Amino acid sequence: MMTIKKEEIEKIISGYNLQQISIGSLASHSTLDISRGAKDEGLRTVAVCKLGRERTYTTYYKTRKRGDKVLGCVDDYIILNRWEEMAEDRNLSQLKEWNTIIVPHRSFQVYLGYDVINNKLKLAVFGNRALLQVEERTGEYKLEKNQDKLVELAGIPTPKKFSSPEEIDRPVLVKATKAVGDRHFERRFPKIKSLKEYEKACARLKETGKTEEEKRVIEENFRSAPIEEYINGRKINLNFFYSPLYRELELLGTDTRWQFPNGEELAHIPVSLKESLLEKVYEMGEKLVEVCKKEYPPGIVGPFAIQTVADKDENLKAYDVCFRIPGSPDTEVSPYTVYLYDERVSFGRRIAMEIKDAIQLNMLNKILS
Repeated sequence: MMTIKKEEIEKIISGYNLQQISIGSLASHSTLDISRGAKDEGLRTVAVCKLGRERTYTTYYKTRKRGDKVLGCVDDYIILNRWEEMAEDRNLSQLKEWNTIIVPHRSFQVYLGYDVINNKLKLAVFGNRALLQVEERTGEYKLEKNQDKLVELAGIPTPKKFSSPEEIDRPVLVKATKAVGDRHFERRFPKIKSLKEYEKACARLKETGKTEEEKRVIEENFRSAPIEEYINGRKINLNFFYSPLYRELELLGTDTRWQFPNGEELAHIPVSLKESLLEKVYEMGEKLVEVCKKEYPPGIVGPFAIQTVADKDENLKAYDVCFRIPGSPDTEVSPYTVYLYDERVSFGRRIAMEIKDAIQLNMLNKILS
């Protein structure tokens, strides 16, 4: 539950020099995409780094001159010993001095955690930060109206759901979150096809706990995780942007992914859909936008994605949703922004465009939280 009030954020923004806005992010996941897009729109950029993994942002892609040419996309940075230090007064003061608007991504959720994001990070965040926690399916941060409930309310097709492991009669995914220890937000989705395999998967995951309490929590979260039919089809991520300034939904791109053998993300590959699918794709996005306006006002602001799988009947079924910039820096390579803007527009640049328009229209309060 968020305790930071909109009035507090509006007060912070009122102290900003709107002619010198910086776009910032936790230095991971999509920071280079966010930073390059902001630079393309003439805005300064900030990376909030952790000691030991900062060189990508402080060295390799740091803004510098080479002759007459400017290289890189990260202008300023902060280096932390622990991610949670981002919410300490000295770092918040520095970020405010730089007139920083933070763009959230998955690592922002994972490394900071919702206690910090909802209660301590008194800083302007692009988008509706109340929607970030909606992604969680298990554990103490699961909400009653989480992503699965919103997709259901929106009437978006999904793979078949099973209410108990005893019902399993085909290959399924158990959509569990590790929930404890290092990488506690790591998603573990074992594929199984029977009650017996369900129990074995639960036991294997439980053994990753280092203490009896960790093992108890892991098992509890596994047994409360949704069980969903596994569809052996192509996975397509639908990467959208909703503008509350113009009340328009845009499809910025579509991609698919490769994973390491352990299931972790390896790479993103741009794809393009056959044109006859585009109306169905937009309808899925529009339905989710409308439900979120009602359930989590003001609803979706900016980027979001619906991850889908193609079934044998040529349908796309949603199996996951994110309510922030998706981890797809190749989105601009797919053709959809060219059709709309007559040029390629990355997520980072589209976010910067929305922020600049909001400043010009005196509507920053519509896109920040």
